[in-house]
Amino acid sequence: MIRQADDTELSVLPPVTEAAVRIRSLWESYGAGRPFCRFWRWGVNGRISLMEGTAVLYTGGETGEEELAAFLTMSPDIERVRTDGATARRLAERIGCTAETGAVMSPSGPPVEPPVTCVDLPPRDLYPLLVSCFASGIPPFDVWYADVSHRQRHGLCRIAAVLEDGVPVAGAMTVAECGGGALIGAVATRRESRGRGYASACVSRLTRALMKEGRQVYLSPKNETARRIYSRLGFIETGEWGAFSLR
Repeated sequence: MIRQADDTELSVLPPVTEAAVRIRSLWESYGAGRPFCRFWRWGVNGRISLMEGTAVLYTGGETGEEELAAFLTMSPDIERVRTDGATARRLAERIGCTAETGAVMSPSGPPVEPPVTCVDLPPRDLYPLLVSCFASGIPPFDVWYADVSHRQRHGLCRIAAVLEDGVPVAGAMTVAECGGGALIGAVATRRESRGRGYASACVSRLTRALMKEGRQVYLSPKNETARRIYSRLGFIETGEWGAFSLR
């Protein structure tokens, strides 16, 4: 049975997968009961979050995907689903759409301290770099800034960057962060500054800080080149993410 989840049920969600970290981070940032951010409980251990059309699903070992598929397809506000790779493939086949999957990586140990100097950066200063590096997937500034600055004020987002002549040329951030885990993303380097280890330095700085605090770190490389870079930093594949669109 799928029903709305309360704060107590969300507080026990363990940050053991990329999807679980995304859900718990959303809850720790905004709490349950917000009209723009909703949460459900599936069975005993499963949890679902929804914000801005994207539902994130943590199965927690629950079965009964027929009910889950019906819930997802009958909810008009859900446009896209993010979960683990195996669940995404099964649900997409049942629903009649195509799943996209990729590797989830975690550090096998603390990365070497980077020789490149990284600095903390305000969200406002990172946004132009992200827009210049990514052709799509970056929300409008007001939407992006409202979420990132809110999470940063609550200690659930951090940004590392490399500057050249005072201008950010590389950066990375925790796109989801909670008490026990974090997901690093938005890793970007300006084209003319690539090949100097800047992005690796940003990821290493964030990873070292998060691991020192006892948090489990995840990241999802966008391509094979990124996967090789993270492998050199000591990241190993620990899982698989999956996603599919409903609309």
